[in-house]
Amino acid sequence: MSKIVITKWHNKLSILGFSDGTLEYLKVLDGNDRRGNVYTGRVENKTNNIEALFVRFEAGRGKRGIGFLPIKSIPTECVLNRNVSSASEIKPGDILLVQIRTDEHKTKQARLSSRIKLHSSEYDGDLNKLIDVAKTRTEYQLLINKGPTLSREIEEAKRHLLKTTDTDSFKIVSDIKSICDELKDSDTDCEFYDEEQQRISLMVHYNITSKTDDLFQKKVWLKSGGYIIVEQTETLNLIDVNSGKNQKKSDDFFLLLNKEAADECVRQIRLRNLSGMILIDFVSMKSKELQNELISYIEEITTGDPDHLRFIDLTGLGIMEFTRDKKYKSLSETIDFKDL
Repeated sequence: MSKIVITKWHNKLSILGFSDGTLEYLKVLDGNDRRGNVYTGRVENKTNNIEALFVRFEAGRGKRGIGFLPIKSIPTECVLNRNVSSASEIKPGDILLVQIRTDEHKTKQARLSSRIKLHSSEYDGDLNKLIDVAKTRTEYQLLINKGPTLSREIEEAKRHLLKTTDTDSFKIVSDIKSICDELKDSDTDCEFYDEEQQRISLMVHYNITSKTDDLFQKKVWLKSGGYIIVEQTETLNLIDVNSGKNQKKSDDFFLLLNKEAADECVRQIRLRNLSGMILIDFVSMKSKELQNELISYIEEITTGDPDHLRFIDLTGLGIMEFTRDKKYKSLSETIDFKDL
């Protein structure tokens, strides 16, 4: 049975999913995630050479309240203050209906779109109704707060865990009574863990601290005695695979070591939510056939990653290149490692 635990982890409400006692899923429910929110924004600048607008959608937030909006993505009906026949006519001062597709990341501003995706909302997919309401509002107003419901977050956790286990049986537990009540109201079973009655905290009972410690370490040990080193920088992420003190030197052994390391690398990338360019330096193997077998294995275990972890190439120095989409903040951006 897989376990889904909802608790305050490092002072942030988090969902942790375990398969066979190993942490396989982690989602910090950071209230700063604005993806999917819909606003009435005001065009502050138009840049013709890149065919884009810079739109302020939140007041008093400095650069964090401004997003990048490609002109080609703007339907004319989403211009709220006047009628235009083409998106190219939009100019500074115009009021637009915009939705955040990618939230700000480090020095990059939020990426916006005016092709609104309503999904399930109070407007029931009726964009015209939303536009009519937006025209009655002033600029910088939040029209839809698209934060996913807790029950939807649980379903997402289940989907991830099903990829790592053969069972479809789940136990959901939380030490927060209001969380259990909210889930039960949405027909999701949740067991309330009463710390006063149990006389031991949920964190200790499920040994959560020791099962998550490796996410804050550069060195992560493998069962074979090898280890990986994870380095996260501003521009890319580096993972180095080492055989440790193991004296075996055959390519067949190194293939097994590299496959074990690949499993752990993918797990660490997923849990730490690394994105952008990722370089992994596996233990070198002389056999081209075994190199190709490792690449095939990696492509297999990365299939289905919701953030599209993709193998790109094997460099001349034997380093594997990957890319991964940015959807959420990385763990290091969400939790301050320096305070640990």
